[in-house]
Amino acid sequence: MKKNKKGGVCVSEKNAVREFMTAISIGQTIYIPLVCAAFLIAGRFGLNIFLGALYGSTVMLLYYFLFARATVRAADEADPETAKKRIRAAHSLRMFLLIALMGLGLFFSTDYAPIIIFHWLPIIISMLVPRITIAVWQIINRKKNADSDSEKEGE
Repeated sequence: MKKNKKGGVCVSEKNAVREFMTAISIGQTIYIPLVCAAFLIAGRFGLNIFLGALYGSTVMLLYYFLFARATVRAADEADPETAKKRIRAAHSLRMFLLIALMGLGLFFSTDYAPIIIFHWLPIIISMLVPRITIAVWQIINRKKNADSDSEKEGE
């Protein structure tokens, strides 16, 4: 990993993380109105649908932000074993946080909660959206790279 003069992460790595998080954010931002529209068409829309989608999307944005941050920090490590340990620890912490926050959201979508705030389905679906977004993002990047490679060969 390249470092700048201050010992921090290089601009290109910061841009990669920013681009990754922008893609995840765009995917989650598109997801919220889509799920609301789907429930509206089905005649089941309510505030709990919107709040469930918003809550699930926020949790997933936090999860992937922590993922990107941990990856960059691990890449800064000089020792590969230390980097591996850092990745494992960060993964365990993220998984615990994901289970706790999603569990809390799902609890507040049941009759056991003092008040039903969320609907469970948008929370669950929001966990799938980043994977779909990442796949689309990778396809777009491959196409960009292929187009730029073909332009270079044409010169």
